Amino acid sequence: MIKQFGTDRSNGGFFKSARVLRAYFEHKFQIPLELLLKAPDVQEGHILRFGNDLEKCGFWGMRSPAALKTEQQKEISETYRLILGSLDGLNSYHRELGHLQSQLEMNVTQTPPNVIPLRRALYSSRPANLSMVDDRRWILKLDCLIESPHVSEIHKMALELHSQSNRYAFVEYRDLSRSCRASLTDLLALGAISLFIPSILDLQPSEQTILMNLAEQQTLNRPLLMVGATTSFSSLRGEPGVNIEFLMLLSRAYIKLTRPFAEYKEQGLIHYFLDTLSENPT
Repeated sequence: MIKQFGTDRSNGGFFKSARVLRAYFEHKFQIPLELLLKAPDVQEGHILRFGNDLEKCGFWGMRSPAALKTEQQKEISETYRLILGSLDGLNSYHRELGHLQSQLEMNVTQTPPNVIPLRRALYSSRPANLSMVDDRRWILKLDCLIESPHVSEIHKMALELHSQSNRYAFVEYRDLSRSCRASLTDLLALGAISLFIPSILDLQPSEQTILMNLAEQQTLNRPLLMVGATTSFSSLRGEPGVNIEFLMLLSRAYIKLTRPFAEYKEQGLIHYFLDTLSENPT
């Protein structure tokens, strides 16, 4: 699931996501729904309880005036658990990054020019990561890290994001010539394409450095990186071949696929993800 962007409960990110999902199911099932933040005092209507994993996020369940079918209850519960559970995980992830930032500041007295300050990436106000051009296209502004155990699922998500963007080509990194991959100038000359890298572990240290420099370029007219990861973020941090600065730069937009890609698309959640990214950038 998508992972990123304004997930701190204090800024309303959790509750906004919950309300968007409620509206989605109200429209889909054509029935008014009430989001319950705690156990109701009066047991009126038909009540669907989410369970302990969502209660800790502040969401007790849902109430409807008429009985929901079993499959409808299952879809609502699983979708809330899928979205809000992942957002809760991101809060922990962001806190961990904040702790890492503090450690780096203690150990580094002067920041080299090629190091990206984590505080700026995580907490400062930035332009929207994804903003809609019209009813079909979004402007993708932020490189992303897509995690799934299966490269094929990573490819599907990257291609779907690209297909709804205004970028003119989807190019796989290894299809570029070796000389192009070794030159920042040549990479910039490719323009506004989506550059897909199936696995960050396939990149040589020198390639990671060049791609990091590419991602630092503040222009829309450059390749946007969509980098895959078949292992967890915590595991990647311990990989000796992974440039931690490059990893942190990519993780500003972190998409973790916990279900098959087809489920996200079939449930109509791709646009939800895009809308969420555009409104709640890191």
